[in-house]
Amino acid sequence: MSDKTNINRRQFIKATVATGAVSVSDFAPPALSQKLHDAERNSNKIKLKFGVINDVHHTITEHDLGPDIGEHSEWIKAFAEAMNAAGASFVVSNGDQVHEGYNGGIPSRYKETEFTRNLETYQENMRLFKGPSYYVLGNHECCGAIDKDGIRSIWHYPEDNQFIPENYFQFDYPEQKLRFIVLDSQYEPDGTDKKPFCRGYAEGYIPPQQLQWLCEQLDEVRHNDYQAIIFSHQILGNIHYPYGVSNAGEVQRVIESYSDVVPVAFHGHLHDNAVQRQNGVTYVSARRWIVDLSADWAKRFGDWLLVEVFSDNRIRVTGHGASLSLDI
Repeated sequence: MSDKTNINRRQFIKATVATGAVSVSDFAPPALSQKLHDAERNSNKIKLKFGVINDVHHTITEHDLGPDIGEHSEWIKAFAEAMNAAGASFVVSNGDQVHEGYNGGIPSRYKETEFTRNLETYQENMRLFKGPSYYVLGNHECCGAIDKDGIRSIWHYPEDNQFIPENYFQFDYPEQKLRFIVLDSQYEPDGTDKKPFCRGYAEGYIPPQQLQWLCEQLDEVRHNDYQAIIFSHQILGNIHYPYGVSNAGEVQRVIESYSDVVPVAFHGHLHDNAVQRQNGVTYVSARRWIVDLSADWAKRFGDWLLVEVFSDNRIRVTGHGASLSLDI
């Protein structure tokens, strides 16, 4: 056989593999070929889906704050229905579910009963989703008319009315070897809780005892060969200060020391898309629920994320509306 024939064969194999007409496994012995096919098929399996929504700023209370802040029941229901259709295992509301709070906007004349009703109607709308719904504390909740204990008494976790004794918590999917960690960033720089009608609304803080708890959680994740995904309302990375936590560097050192098991942290608060990849961890800030005031609101059901975790621990984030999409 001539060298020319050999060269053409090599060129043919190279070209067909490159174009996807055949795979490398097509040239392997049958047993090895089957293993390669199985590995490829398994790596492409989605082992879990979940939804993320943030900064809805829902209120049924009359106000004059503009059309982007108001009674958003239809948009919340649209998200819940979309997650049902997608087969999501759970959803996370990543802070500022309701608008009331801080030093202006809706002032202290709004009664506890009104604030409570806004929290309850958000949850009622989200119950259209058939799986568990988890709620992350945002600054607008914590600077509203009731304290954290009052909010937690309304938002039982998850839908089975389990009462979690802290506002930071974790939940596991053992079969998929995944742990989800919800942080509470609603603290003042001295480590005290944000109080009703507080004024320092933008910046958050993760106090030492919560960081210690986070380390313990991530030690377990590493020991059990899990992966962990983190949620926080304020940004844990270095995206657009001061919309993060005031001790971001300290928090990053903890998280990034576990970058082998923590691929991503999701945030709200910024009201826009932003991504920071740092020392093996991706920090994702997602677009606000409704941000485009020129949009046709009757047809546009806001922004949210569908997150898919694959068997090989790749993560695909698909944004709805103006939200970002990316692979992690």
